[in-house]
Amino acid sequence: MYTRRCGVPILCMLMITVLVQGRVSAEDTPPTHDLQPTMQALFQALIQVFPWSLDAQQFQAPEHRQRIHEALRLLAEHTSYLETHGQDVPLSFDFLRRTLARTAQDAVQRYDQGQDQQARFAIHQLTEQCFACHSRFTNPRPFDLGKRFLATIPLEQLSLRDRMRLAVATRQFDTALETCEALFRSATITAAAIDGLGVFEDYLKIVLRVRHDFPRAIATLEQFGGRADVPLDLHVRLLSWLEALKEVQPQGNTGEALTRARALIETGQRRNRFPADQLGLVHFVVASSLLHRYVDAQAHTTPALVEAYYLLGVAESYISRTSWVAETPFFLEMAIRLDPKSPTAAKAYDLLHAYMVTAYTGSAGLHLPHEVQEYLEELRRLYSGS
Repeated sequence: MYTRRCGVPILCMLMITVLVQGRVSAEDTPPTHDLQPTMQALFQALIQVFPWSLDAQQFQAPEHRQRIHEALRLLAEHTSYLETHGQDVPLSFDFLRRTLARTAQDAVQRYDQGQDQQARFAIHQLTEQCFACHSRFTNPRPFDLGKRFLATIPLEQLSLRDRMRLAVATRQFDTALETCEALFRSATITAAAIDGLGVFEDYLKIVLRVRHDFPRAIATLEQFGGRADVPLDLHVRLLSWLEALKEVQPQGNTGEALTRARALIETGQRRNRFPADQLGLVHFVVASSLLHRYVDAQAHTTPALVEAYYLLGVAESYISRTSWVAETPFFLEMAIRLDPKSPTAAKAYDLLHAYMVTAYTGSAGLHLPHEVQEYLEELRRLYSGS
């Protein structure tokens, strides 16, 4: 149960910093706050600064520095408020709230230090985190402000995949799907290159988790499979995904979500021929959809909720091949912290340890940073009692 890695050492250091600095606690029950004004203000700050970040010269221009600094300051301020006062948001979003706040703080600090390229990178990472959050939604309400913002962006400066992710970040899901499907039809990009972008994972998350539109997914993958340049390994995966899409039907009821998600994950694991294979991708995406809705509907900690977080960690470890936002460790940590003495906590720790070892294994051998070792040792003591 290992995931494919893309820029993992940097990603994991960000992830561990967030997890270590912001501990998960199942007992914290702060008062509820209305976060809608904060989210609106956060988005307003983002739409002020994002267009500038697309042009290095504009971003560095002295005449814009005061306005960009102010927008970044507001962005950091609102994400910080979301981090500290957003506990009425489902617990499964804790990791994303913290990473959003840390990334916004990093952006303003880098900009103030004159590290403009790093600041631009941090701003674009915010859209990755918004993608991870919004790609869990189920048929969300229209977001007109996001639509107006997207219409003002010089999208021609972005790749089709980045356009799709920005559309999800602004909750323009139909635009995201249409952009992705345009990429699949592109005659200027080879099928192998499209596969290398990791866009199939993104597309299946949106069309299955957000829209639950299995017929659309089937039609799109069948059309793509008809391209003359599809390599054999991708052709095999497409056939597996299409078979799964026709077998697995969407479920709106979460009553049997845990049982069904468990079965989907087991089937996906059997389909995969090796740890980094993707033949079971559809099963893992549908399982994660069921599990996200299940955990967000639970008001109390139960053994079933603990297992659901563990299964989310398992499913996510197979799905996110190219994302810079790795949620697998957070879900596994939740399973451990919610009930440290449970058999599920022990399984979650074993997978988390294997995940980290895999993340830091490369041509230079294995070297777990001290922070990671401390993090794993704390969780080991928690579940083992020693």
